[in-house]
Amino acid sequence: MTRQAHLFDRAADCERLMDATSDPDEKEAFRQLRDMWIALANESPTMPADDMNRKIADIEKLQQGLSH
Repeated sequence: MTRQAHLFDRAADCERLMDATSDPDEKEAFRQLRDMWIALANESPTMPADDMNRKIADIEKLQQGLSH
């Protein structure tokens, strides 16, 4: 699996979590995280590996507090 495909999978995970919750604040948080993963996936082919790793770590930190 390519790095880009993995990032799109992370976005799909957020989509599933967004659909699974009834809490409107959690829905919005997962929507924003999904959008961040998609944006990063779209940028990934031209982004240097160090920048990519930093951005992945940043998004993961945000998501850790929300994931079930």
